Amino acid sequence: MKTTPLFLTATLASVLLAPCLFAASLIQPASVADEFSSAMQNDSLYADGTRAINEGRWADAGEIFSKLAQQHGERAEGGLYWKAYAENKEGQPALALQTCTQLRSAYPKSRWLNECGALEIEIRGKSGYPVQPQAEQDVELKLLALNALMQQDESRALPAIQQILNGSSSDKLKERALFVLAQSNSKQAQDLIGQIAHGQSNPTLQVKAIRMFAAIRGKESVDLLADVYQHSSNDEVKKAVLQSYLVSGSPDKLVEAARGESNPQLAKTAVQSLGALGATAQLQTLYRETKSVETKSNILSGLIAAGPKGADVLGAIATSEQDPGLRRKAIRNLGIAGGASAAPTLLTTYQNNSDPETKKAIIEALFLANDAHDLITLAKSEKDPGLKQKIVQQLSLMQNKEATAYMIEILNK
Repeated sequence: MKTTPLFLTATLASVLLAPCLFAASLIQPASVADEFSSAMQNDSLYADGTRAINEGRWADAGEIFSKLAQQHGERAEGGLYWKAYAENKEGQPALALQTCTQLRSAYPKSRWLNECGALEIEIRGKSGYPVQPQAEQDVELKLLALNALMQQDESRALPAIQQILNGSSSDKLKERALFVLAQSNSKQAQDLIGQIAHGQSNPTLQVKAIRMFAAIRGKESVDLLADVYQHSSNDEVKKAVLQSYLVSGSPDKLVEAARGESNPQLAKTAVQSLGALGATAQLQTLYRETKSVETKSNILSGLIAAGPKGADVLGAIATSEQDPGLRRKAIRNLGIAGGASAAPTLLTTYQNNSDPETKKAIIEALFLANDAHDLITLAKSEKDPGLKQKIVQQLSLMQNKEATAYMIEILNK
């Protein structure tokens, strides 16, 4: 008697059973159909409720979302939140709070809890009983509570801020608490942020407090910043103050620091900040006054950030400076700051100068200014082989049609 191989038996079975399986797949259990119908109904209710919210029909929205919550489906959690939202808008804050409590009890891990938390903070703040920030666990809710408390009762908010800043809260929460504090005009708030800026209450937040205070208070921050600078021995803190003078627009304080600072790096920061501020007159005065080559070099770098006005000062220095190194740096920086407008000064200086190193600096400046046309003109008239080679070398690095054409011209000779 012959036996059918196992794999063939399995194949025959699958062929014989296939029609039955296909027929079974066409018959959906009643529970699946009911589930699908329920989901469709929930989506429809949610859309109706959202439409009512958008149209300001608060009573209708509350009723629709209440029905949705009673379905206990996927939309139930959102339904409870929007029900609370509509109740508050309808002038029933007590009911809204009860609905949020219901959400918290029925769905303790719901993603809508933060939304309800924010709503609770808003309602309690308006009722004169603001939520204490320390009582909230979520960072965003703490911040909402802090803002609400600051608006309702600053005398109670300030101790809460101090507790956050001095406690083990996250850096994000501490920074945001500083932001809330820095916006207050009250003497108590100003005194508190002054303590932080001085490093008295929280040294780790000192630099952030300095920068934030300057950004928010502007020129009103200058006296406090000057006091911090005067009494601090920390270079990072002093650097933060100098950079904050730039934010607050205080060139006089930067000049004062540039003149009197013994730390070369801090003096450099002061000069750079003056450049970024566009304080070219102050930089030009400092350049004339100082005998330090390092300070003069820093000023030449700072003038780049001052744009066209800085280019004017660099042009004057380039034609008058006796120190070869400083003169060459002024020339190169003029190419960066002045662009095409620097060409006349650079070309005049090239023609009137016999120092090969200075001429090389001018060639580099024209390259930095992307001035291929004038470099080609110089190349065609230059008799010094070394200088001509320098010009061609710079032209070969330029992505410029005129420069490329000149390279081809050289090759064809």
